[in-house]
Amino acid sequence: MVKTLRNHPYWTLLIFTLIIYLMGNQLLAVTDTAESNYALTAKEMVLSGDWISPQIYGRYWYDKPIFYYWELALSFALFGFNEMAARLPAAILGSASVLFTYWFGRRTYGEKVGWLSALILGTSVECWVLSKAVITDSTLFLFMSGAVAFFYLGYTDNRKYYFLCYVFAALATLTKGPIGILLPGLGCFLFLVYKKDFREMAHVHLISGLCIFAVIAGAWYGTMCYLHGSDFILNFIGVHNFLRATVSEHPSHNKWYFYIIIYFVGFAPWSFFIPYSLFRRWKQKKLDLRNADDATQLLLIYAFVVFFFFELVATKYTTYTFPALFSLSILTAVLYKDLSLRIEKGSLALGILYCVLALAVAPSIMLNHSGKEIGEALAHMDTEGKTIAFLNDYRTSAVFYSGKTIYRAVEGDKIESMEPGTLSWNAKNVMPFAAEEKLLQDPHVILITKDNDRSSFLMEYNETMPAYRINVSGEYSLWVRQPSAE
Repeated sequence: MVKTLRNHPYWTLLIFTLIIYLMGNQLLAVTDTAESNYALTAKEMVLSGDWISPQIYGRYWYDKPIFYYWELALSFALFGFNEMAARLPAAILGSASVLFTYWFGRRTYGEKVGWLSALILGTSVECWVLSKAVITDSTLFLFMSGAVAFFYLGYTDNRKYYFLCYVFAALATLTKGPIGILLPGLGCFLFLVYKKDFREMAHVHLISGLCIFAVIAGAWYGTMCYLHGSDFILNFIGVHNFLRATVSEHPSHNKWYFYIIIYFVGFAPWSFFIPYSLFRRWKQKKLDLRNADDATQLLLIYAFVVFFFFELVATKYTTYTFPALFSLSILTAVLYKDLSLRIEKGSLALGILYCVLALAVAPSIMLNHSGKEIGEALAHMDTEGKTIAFLNDYRTSAVFYSGKTIYRAVEGDKIESMEPGTLSWNAKNVMPFAAEEKLLQDPHVILITKDNDRSSFLMEYNETMPAYRINVSGEYSLWVRQPSAE
């Protein structure tokens, strides 16, 4: 049995990864805030028929480039607006990343390293999580890894591979923005500098490669600049790239050890064995980057570039260093290639564990981070002529599940200062606002609150006009003003 599986590595890896990446996805609610933003944007793309300009709440939205939205919108168009369809693109791209890692590892280091590197990557915690998530990272991982891998093959095998490097960098840039070419490009450039191979820089097809890059990536970026002008430039380049790099979006994450923790958690369980093994090799004087082969040097430099770049960027986020796992998985396989049976058994055990977690543990956790229950309750209510408003804890996922306009209740004199339009994090406030003062006087209001809400506005809301409370499964309540109060 084992021999049969090893004789068909691509099919074995594909089936194994699709099982663990798809298992239980229909039970996993779309969560807030990141997943729901992607899901609602792709849903509106399908409903509006505009597959060029992403929009959310009926407003143009410049948070990310277009490629992942295309994947997600296509999945919705084919399979409907549901959790399985929402998580399908990440699962497919996650499996493709594992297969690509196997292909490159096998071609570069041999079959055993390729096989082990695929198992290590595919069963790492972060790869499993992100291959089930409604976010861009599985797609970005594949394209950035491809850019680095094809650079290496261009350098060591055939320079025609350099063209594929530019193609994958362009696709990565269409997925997440400038880092799609910046990080692979910087890693490859520093590799050539380290090798002191300045002559090769004249043979990387820079001009023709950048032309290919411009045609693929520039087509959409150019169209967006033409259609939306300064608004697109301010929000995409200004807010979601420059501001993200210089002003922290999540100040609580600004700790020097943040990405060290992410490494150990994200690359678990394999991450915990590496420091001791490296220490032993260092004591034995077997760690010498200068004598390592070209592939090892490039992978180490690329991993360092990813970690160091995001360490310098002001905004810290748990998924930012995920692309480095391409290097880490292959190098870990090189380090432990003599322990193949243990890694195979460990990977199988992890796969079983992940399936159990997806079916028995994750659904309740993700439901607690979602507005699915309130969204489904609203979807079955007659809300014609009603104003629906969230008090405090706004849930975009409730909009996704309900298909209805939901306002964010805010004090009237604060709305102007919270709306987008400047170089600030207000660019994320694209949901519709409703002044609390107007809501108090509106007899046709459905107010959404947390069950434990004791705010003065809720008390005033009920005192102004009587409302009855509908308890929704989970932690939310609906306050519906009675017709007699109209």
